[in-house]
Amino acid sequence: MDRKELLLRLCERIAKAIDVFYEEDDWSKAVLGEVLATYGRVLADIGWILTWANEEAQNRVFEIIEDAFKRRHLLKCRLEEWLRIKISDVVDEVLRDEEEQKKTRQTQEAESEELPF
Repeated sequence: MDRKELLLRLCERIAKAIDVFYEEDDWSKAVLGEVLATYGRVLADIGWILTWANEEAQNRVFEIIEDAFKRRHLLKCRLEEWLRIKISDVVDEVLRDEEEQKKTRQTQEAESEELPF
């Protein structure tokens, strides 16, 4: 599946959750709110990855989404929870790599600024 199709399928899952949980009782509102909040975090992380991460991280995120749709019956939690965990791991890894690169650049700059004598 291409990226656009994966994102559209994810949006379809959100629409299905609204169909299932949209009722007037408090329990349904609470569940729907929780599901939408989780999908919101997932979509925010995907947006961040698409905007700021390298191609490798972007590819990993879409592989995670595709794998989740293919093996949804094997997941031990709801789809949105699994995606939130896995995609946030990719975001954390990208941020950690950027922090390490920043420290390396700062160290190299400090060493180049030192006088040779």
